[in-house]
Amino acid sequence: MQVEYGFEPLQNCQCSTCAVHNESSCIIEKTQGLKFTTCSSTPEPEQVEAIYCSAQKGKSSCSDLATDKACMCPTCSVWWSHTLKTGYFCGNGPAS
Repeated sequence: MQVEYGFEPLQNCQCSTCAVHNESSCIIEKTQGLKFTTCSSTPEPEQVEAIYCSAQKGKSSCSDLATDKACMCPTCSVWWSHTLKTGYFCGNGPAS
C-alpha cells in the first residue's frame, strides 16, 4: 500500500531512531540533529530526511547509508498500518 507524505505519518515515523539513518554523517549534516516528530506543521519532503517509504519522499539523497545495519522499518507504526512488506526505503526508495 502506498504511503502518502503528511503530518501524521511524519509524526509516527521511526527513521530518527534508526542506526542506518543516525550513522549517516550526510543526514546528520542535513538535519542538524533535528527530529521531525516534533514539528507543528508539515515541512516539504525535500526538507526531511525521514519517511522514505512515502512516494513523495522516497530514498535519501545521502550515499553513506550503512545498509548492512539492521533495518527498523518493521518496528514502525507507519510500516504496520500500511501493510508494507519490505524495508530499507532510505536506500531502495518508496513503498509501492
